[in-house]
Amino acid sequence: MTINSSSNIKYSKMRILIVDDDEDDFIIISELLEDALGKIDSVVWANSYDQGLEQIETLDFDFYFLDNRLGAKLGLGLIAEIKHKFSIAPPIIMLSGVADHQTDLNAMELGADDYLIKSQLTSPLLERTIRYSLRAKAQESRLRKLAHFDSLTGLYNRSIFNEFLRSCLEQSKRLNQKFALVTLDLDKFKSINDNYGHPAGDQLLTKVASRLKNILRRTDIVARLGGDEFSILLKDVKHDNDFVKLVESLLALFEVPFQVDSKPINVTSSMGIAIYPNDSHNVEGLVSYSDMAMYQAKDEGRNTFSFYNQKLHSETKYKHDLEIKLNQALRNDDLSLFYQPVISLITDSVSSYEALLRWPDGKGGMHNTEEFITIAEESNLILEIGSWVFNQACKQIQQWQKQGINDRKVSINISAHQFNTDHFTSMVEAYISDHPTLAASLVFELTERKSLANTEENINKLQRLSKLGIAFSVDDFGIGHSSLSYLRAFPMNIIKIDRSITANILESTEDLALCKAIIAIGQALNMDVIAEGVETNDIAVKLKQLGCPHAQGYLYSRPLPIEKLDTWLNHFEQTHP
Repeated sequence: MTINSSSNIKYSKMRILIVDDDEDDFIIISELLEDALGKIDSVVWANSYDQGLEQIETLDFDFYFLDNRLGAKLGLGLIAEIKHKFSIAPPIIMLSGVADHQTDLNAMELGADDYLIKSQLTSPLLERTIRYSLRAKAQESRLRKLAHFDSLTGLYNRSIFNEFLRSCLEQSKRLNQKFALVTLDLDKFKSINDNYGHPAGDQLLTKVASRLKNILRRTDIVARLGGDEFSILLKDVKHDNDFVKLVESLLALFEVPFQVDSKPINVTSSMGIAIYPNDSHNVEGLVSYSDMAMYQAKDEGRNTFSFYNQKLHSETKYKHDLEIKLNQALRNDDLSLFYQPVISLITDSVSSYEALLRWPDGKGGMHNTEEFITIAEESNLILEIGSWVFNQACKQIQQWQKQGINDRKVSINISAHQFNTDHFTSMVEAYISDHPTLAASLVFELTERKSLANTEENINKLQRLSKLGIAFSVDDFGIGHSSLSYLRAFPMNIIKIDRSITANILESTEDLALCKAIIAIGQALNMDVIAEGVETNDIAVKLKQLGCPHAQGYLYSRPLPIEKLDTWLNHFEQTHP
């Protein structure tokens, strides 16, 4: 029986979203709503935080019922997301399985219209809650705007921003995530007020606020704390270097003059950054440190930013600068492939080559490969570099084939990141389709340092390439956690013993035992085995005694540029008839 039949017309057009990870609770609430309101246009269920947020972003609802506990995330955070996205949000009812006064207070402070205990829900209670919420919404919206929003810019104010900061801190602790607190202050804003007047200064602040809102990501939060000071939360960031990119995009906002009263006004900003958990584990520390870093940026000449942690500041700026240079080197074709021979210990001849990426530093030396590859893997640049390496290696093999040299195999290192996109596999398939003779000369090395996820999709990609004739090897075998799982799950042909094991087989009984075991695994699974890092003849002799079929290392040759490879090969063949 409907509790309030006189409201049928109003309620019949309502769309309600229930976010609850318990289906039984959803069914109970839906039935209570139907009993309380009669015919309802629709009641939509989202069974997780992310599903709820997706529904909020894509559909319009008149009411939200949010469970507080949604897996590892809190419904409180979802309230914050709703309030951040919509200037005036529909009524939000917080649901909880237990009475918690603090959660109740937090929910109301963040903007929830009511806090109800699931076990106490009745049809009359729901009808009354909805009726009162609808009646009070206009007034509540006005009061909420005064309490939570800056009246000049429309941004969040200090009070609600501090709540967002606390909520972000709690969520980051649970999910083991990083975030940054940025304090942004306009440089010499007082002179603008003095020269153009306070109305012009206010107009400038509103335009700064508009640019900040437009450039920030959905997950970021910006507030005006007062005067010309803004605070920003940068969330969902995996690497410290990414904070630099985001902050530099904020600095770039001030490169274009602001139009105030039809006059261009140039203004710059200084920013300080404190990172959780690097700098502090509490709100007070993060606020204090980002403020200190901002003043440090002003001391450095303004129009810049500074991290509170100076070591991190130097490291992240260095990495970011190196990434920019690496990107430029890729565009200018300044990278090159060096080739290191793999030697057959059975025939004492060259069995294949490994193509290794090198980046000249312009001073007669080379950039640290491990360093710039790590930086590339922290961004999408590794995908472009991987494609470049593949294409260069294929061109070299084709050149050899034109010269009548058809027995040279080349292995190239493939990052797990490349298999996380469909582009790489499709690109290889297309290339091999046009040049089918290349496949038998290619070996893809999958490093164990950054493991490839054992998923059906990845297995399918590897099998597709394997069917083309491309061989696969496990690089750095024996040092990671997934060695055996690689051999079981993926179509592998070659095992490469990590150099840290090879180098110690004459001194360490443990490494000797590991080396023997890996060779035995290769024999049992009918896989080739290559020992990396062979630098002395004694180690080579020992490997041969152990039955290791192949070796690679400085004993034979360092990685060589292509123009020196034939000279080395002629010398090697003369000294190893």
